[in-house]
Amino acid sequence: MSETVLVTGATGLAGANICRLLIERGDSVRALARPSADTQPLVALGAQVISGDITDAHDVLRAGTGADSAIHCAALLGGASQNLPDFEAVNIQGTKHVLDAAAALGMRRVVAVSTGTFFDTTDGLEREDAPVMKEPSSDPYTITKMAAFQETMARTTAGQDVVTTHPGAIFGPSPVAGNALGRTSFNRVLLSALRQRITQYLTFPVSWVFADDIARGCILALDRGVSGERYMLDGRPEDVVSTAEACNRICALAGIDHRVDDVEPSDDPELLAVFGPTLMAIAFKLASVRTPRRDLTESKTYKRLGYDPISLDEGLRFTAEWLRNIGSLDRTRS
Repeated sequence: MSETVLVTGATGLAGANICRLLIERGDSVRALARPSADTQPLVALGAQVISGDITDAHDVLRAGTGADSAIHCAALLGGASQNLPDFEAVNIQGTKHVLDAAAALGMRRVVAVSTGTFFDTTDGLEREDAPVMKEPSSDPYTITKMAAFQETMARTTAGQDVVTTHPGAIFGPSPVAGNALGRTSFNRVLLSALRQRITQYLTFPVSWVFADDIARGCILALDRGVSGERYMLDGRPEDVVSTAEACNRICALAGIDHRVDDVEPSDDPELLAVFGPTLMAIAFKLASVRTPRRDLTESKTYKRLGYDPISLDEGLRFTAEWLRNIGSLDRTRS
């Protein structure tokens, strides 16, 4: 049976693909997007775009009116800006606004899209069940996303139906191409490598996951998830590689003779200026915590949802073709 789904962050890489897949299967989409956002691709898909801001509770309530459920993707990502109040307004208060609206409107479920960087696996528990870290990375993105996750868990304890999804590093095509190539996106890094504009990148293990897989995983969580559970939307375990390695693979797949080298995290201020506090904090944290990933079929996410992502090389091949088709590889400047 089809339903109406509120999608926040609808012009983002995950959100736009979620809108596309929901509409393709016959659902109606109410897409919350800022007035300045490029929403024409969503309109072309058939989404009903509601102009508003996730930081405004009234806007969120208005956008959710008539929706049966919600997939909450809106987030402020960890770029060069590290203004904590901005992150709190979007990542914490925005999440509360969606949960409040869902409760007030009687939505059957909210899927809250989070991150997997703040779970403590040192005692051997998988991230699907591990507690949050007592000392997570101190960057505003991690702090506020963890607080938002804890808020969703408190709501499930109180009886609200909420599940969380925790994507890896999202890359790949999007109906909203401009946003998919934003400065904080992994697509932007891959494109810079294809244009031979970067020669090194901060090294840490990255769980690469194709955008279409993230979208499918979130919809599977909407359909099959269990309230209070979290689902790790990673790529395949064998595809956890550094950003430099992913860049080198996409260049090889695209027939471009270029190489990117790994660079270790350090206290070098020039390195911090290039990569920003969030990536530097993650790199330092992961340098000391290397938890091997189990086979995907053993995970709760696979068993409960049937989540089965494509390989990194498949995703990179699709991404290179998409970038070429939209003309990005023909440009001389990033």
